[in-house]
Amino acid sequence: MAKIIVVASSKGGVGKTLVSMVLASRLATGGLRVAAIDADPNGALADWRANVWDGPAFVVEAEPDAARLAHRIPDLAASTDLLIVDTAGFGNQAAAAAIASADAVIVPMLASRADIAEATRTVQLAQGLARAARRDIPARVLRNKVNARTAVAQHARGEVESAGLPLLATTLSQVVAYTELTHNGRLPRQAPAAVEIERLVDELRGFEWLPGPVR
Repeated sequence: MAKIIVVASSKGGVGKTLVSMVLASRLATGGLRVAAIDADPNGALADWRANVWDGPAFVVEAEPDAARLAHRIPDLAASTDLLIVDTAGFGNQAAAAAIASADAVIVPMLASRADIAEATRTVQLAQGLARAARRDIPARVLRNKVNARTAVAQHARGEVESAGLPLLATTLSQVVAYTELTHNGRLPRQAPAAVEIERLVDELRGFEWLPGPVR
């Protein structure tokens, strides 16, 4: 049975699809059986996999309907090592259905006050769904497009910590390599993006959110 990772935020434009691309492509390249569900009506992840990705094959299905999604997640998870669900950038039933099925939730976030507020809402949603399901659904915030040397980034981190949000130690920086991935379908091979991706995978494996590497 696959590990199920849901990438969610009630705010659009924070990098949910990029994070889904990064994880799916990196782990498929590492030899795992990877599948993803694109639950965003825009279908960006499914389109990227079909027309852009230049690497080992992995399955991406588009399913924005909450009822069908709730059934499709366990069906697809039964035949893979890792299932990633990319959700829409607004609160909807499909996102809630995905989070309720998750082993863990990644919440991408930018540095603005609005992003912090929406990240808080998404973490609280995961916590509420976990209570309703009477099981643990851990959620952690992934700071995206970070320039660690700026006062804005440092202030944002302080605001997140003050809000009590659970943070991933890894951050993704604002570099062109991530944008290139969306256009040329190739995983970044140079620092800092390549280093950040490895750190993210290692950190998630440390939490046992991801399957171990193929031996």
